[in-house]
Amino acid sequence: MPDTFVNNPTFYKLDATLKRIRNYWQKTFDANKKDITVDQWLLIENLYKHNKITHNELAKLTSKDITTVSRIIELLVKKELVVREGSPLDRRKVYLQLTPKGSEKYKDVRPLVLEMRKTGWVGLNEGDYQELTRILDVIYNNIP
Repeated sequence: MPDTFVNNPTFYKLDATLKRIRNYWQKTFDANKKDITVDQWLLIENLYKHNKITHNELAKLTSKDITTVSRIIELLVKKELVVREGSPLDRRKVYLQLTPKGSEKYKDVRPLVLEMRKTGWVGLNEGDYQELTRILDVIYNNIP
């Protein structure tokens, strides 16, 4: 492996970029009075796409630890955006699902999210996106 990979500050740049994106998203959510955080959006988006899943499945999909997911879910339940439903087959298993209010929140926020995603890609093309995704997948899969 070339020394430039090991001594390069790319990972710091990646971290700084992710923080900048999260700050931009949160400021935009707040400015548009969406009453949601970036982490709450991530869970809502995944619940909308997967309809009815467990805490563990949601944690895996969002690359968050179970404690963080549980804390965020508690807030979403209080906002009446998510409900918990016990499994009729296994009392230990609890499913999470968006309420009608949660689905409406998703539909309300999604157009804003799509616009924010476009902002970061100005000046880049589909090939750039594919290459970045490929590189990030390789790095992700290299880490045990």
